[in-house]
Amino acid sequence: MISQAIGKIKGFIGRQKRNYRVGVERASANSFLTGLTSQYSAIYTVGLGADSVQLGSISSVGSAISALISTPVGWLVDRYGIKWFYLLSILLMAGGSLTRAAARDWRFLILATILASVATRLSGTGCRVISADSVQNEDRVTAQNVCGTLGSLAGMIAPLLAAYLVTLFGGMTVEGIRPLYYLQFVGYGLVLLMVALQLREPRRERLVAPGTRLGFILDFRRLFETRRGLGRWIALSALTSLPLAMY
Repeated sequence: MISQAIGKIKGFIGRQKRNYRVGVERASANSFLTGLTSQYSAIYTVGLGADSVQLGSISSVGSAISALISTPVGWLVDRYGIKWFYLLSILLMAGGSLTRAAARDWRFLILATILASVATRLSGTGCRVISADSVQNEDRVTAQNVCGTLGSLAGMIAPLLAAYLVTLFGGMTVEGIRPLYYLQFVGYGLVLLMVALQLREPRRERLVAPGTRLGFILDFRRLFETRRGLGRWIALSALTSLPLAMY
């Protein structure tokens, strides 16, 4: 049963365009690399001298940055293309990992959190756009679910490896956790190389001709004018997300 499921997934991925395969590989690698350190980040931060208030403040800074840049980043990606923003996001993630690895005080982690928050927003919509460009209409939902499934599996494996490595490096101390961030940095470097060499800029529908410059506000005005259901969709998404934000 499991072997049949694996065979079907391999067959599905194999018949898609290269961009989709690169997107799946990138998403799985990102999930794996994030999973290496996610369960130890709070311990690492406290070990570097942060108290509970400072620990919460670092998280709040990351959330605030994500909220502030979400819309401008989406606009920039639409105007100038996905690939270079994708590469920039991986570069920033690598920078955040290196900053954490080299940190000697919890304040360094503020910069690392900012870099990671910006990077997450830069690449947040990339997988969906790549899937839309690289697969047939009838395969798009399956493509996104396969990408999510493989990413989840990679995220499940990472903590097991991380636990072994932390034990090997001395346990749940700052110096025992620090090598994970160096490993994460190297991993992002390899992902950056893969994406740079293999990903092609996806084709996208443009609201205006490439040479037209409407500006930030006018671009959004035109978007809402030409996509009548967009406002209702945003309102529905906001209402759906509100209960989750209360937890």
